[in-house]
Amino acid sequence: MDKLDNIGLRAVFSLILMLGLFYMPAPAFSQDEVNIQNLILNGGFEEGFQGEFGVGYGWGGFSNGNASVGWNGDAWDKVVVAGENAQLIEIKDAAELNRYAGIYQTVAVVPGEQYKLTIKGLVRSSEGAIEVSDYGYRLQYAIDQDGGTTWELLGDEAWVELPWDEQPLDDPSGGLYRIDTFETTITAKGEQLTLFIRGWKKWINNGSGIFDLDEISLVGPAPTGFQAPQAQVAAVGNSAITGETESGMNDELVSAQALPENDRLASAQPQTEASSEAIVSTQTDDCL
Repeated sequence: MDKLDNIGLRAVFSLILMLGLFYMPAPAFSQDEVNIQNLILNGGFEEGFQGEFGVGYGWGGFSNGNASVGWNGDAWDKVVVAGENAQLIEIKDAAELNRYAGIYQTVAVVPGEQYKLTIKGLVRSSEGAIEVSDYGYRLQYAIDQDGGTTWELLGDEAWVELPWDEQPLDDPSGGLYRIDTFETTITAKGEQLTLFIRGWKKWINNGSGIFDLDEISLVGPAPTGFQAPQAQVAAVGNSAITGETESGMNDELVSAQALPENDRLASAQPQTEASSEAIVSTQTDDCL
């Protein structure tokens, strides 16, 4: 009897096991099966810069004029986060309040998916501290969820201020700069979005603000058939571009003086000293 009972129990157990396997739900897709990519092209600015006016390949440039503004590849190892280059943006000699200059890039995304945006860099100024400039130089970003490239169409509420306080222009305390990091999560609403990043000079004066950007990324699910976006020709509104030298940097800064009617571009090739030192920092770390 015991043997029959054991055989019966084993048969019942085997049947339950087989039914459980048969009705087991299909496994969910693992994270490895999702095509997670950094969708930003040349976010580390190691692919070079457009020789016409110093904006990184893959990026567009913009400004609102009435100040001397400029873009350049910055190879100074004290401000480069990783690799050998960062994107430099300068605004100085403002003739009106609230002068802006920045860069932008449009990427393909998956509607409804979340993406992690990371921006690294620092803000420098001739005043060297927020107490002296009265928060005169700030950095902001905005997202156009329709993939548009006209930054003026974005309302004030679209612009998010990064909590990065300015540091001395070329003589940091103790010889070290603080490398700042900003991170946030963005939910895509359409099949394209545009990331805008701009420097902001608030006051009318001859002070100079320099915004160094590096290691910009937008990481998340790539759309089907994803390919790296093509480098786009940057457009600088209401600006003319000339060559000028940034004090203490030994680099030729490509600057733009606002012209209200006629726009023109003049070619300037940056001459910089490359750095081989890679620096990886967080918001509170110092540049080594």
